[in-house]
Amino acid sequence: MTDWVRSIFLMVTVISFLEGILPGGRMKKYLEFIFALTVLGVILSPLQPS
Repeated sequence: MTDWVRSIFLMVTVISFLEGILPGGRMKKYLEFIFALTVLGVILSPLQPS
């Protein structure tokens, strides 16, 4: 459980950093969508069947 929370925290931290350094403009909305899918994947990862 703690590894899962740690990975969510790390992913959100990295994505926040990347959003700060990446340029804005037309590509920003696509990058935010990709980042949101990545965070959603990390959050839902414990639900994967083994």
